[in-house]
Amino acid sequence: MIKVISTTAALALAVGGAWAVAQDAPAGEERGHRGRGPRDAASFIERYDTNKDGKLDQQELEAAHAARDAEMKARMLERFDANKNGVLDPEEKEAARKAFRGGRHGGGDHQARMLERFDANKNGVLDPEEKEAAKAEFAKRRAEFVKRFDTNGDGQLDENERAAARKEFHGRGPRGEAAPDQN
Repeated sequence: MIKVISTTAALALAVGGAWAVAQDAPAGEERGHRGRGPRDAASFIERYDTNKDGKLDQQELEAAHAARDAEMKARMLERFDANKNGVLDPEEKEAARKAFRGGRHGGGDHQARMLERFDANKNGVLDPEEKEAAKAEFAKRRAEFVKRFDTNGDGQLDENERAAARKEFHGRGPRGEAAPDQN
């Protein structure tokens, strides 16, 4: 039950955040994420703005939440409901947890890699000082990345600069090594 509530809360935050972005972002500004359909502000508003006033009111937002919840449930069942009974059994839920635990970091060993890199006292936990060191390292790497691709010098990457970065890193693994063949 707690996982259902957590998932619903996370979905509500994601949709609410997208709604806020959709209200403030310039029309057509891309907000893509892992290739899951159109994610720019204009498409989001167009999809859920039933009265066509150019913004989402509370009723439309609630409908968007319900629709996204149903879409997410359908995707989860399609992906993890191995016995096709319309419900995720404990084994299927565990498979889903394992799949998501690795997330975008290329596998479930992300936590182990973080401990290996930043657990200075080797106690198996990132203490507050170690977490700060990790944050500082990631901030430094991000700044170097932005500096490398920020051709107009404005301190952020526009769509053309992001496209150049994607092109350069296309086909590489999570830490720059060659990605395994996808064939």
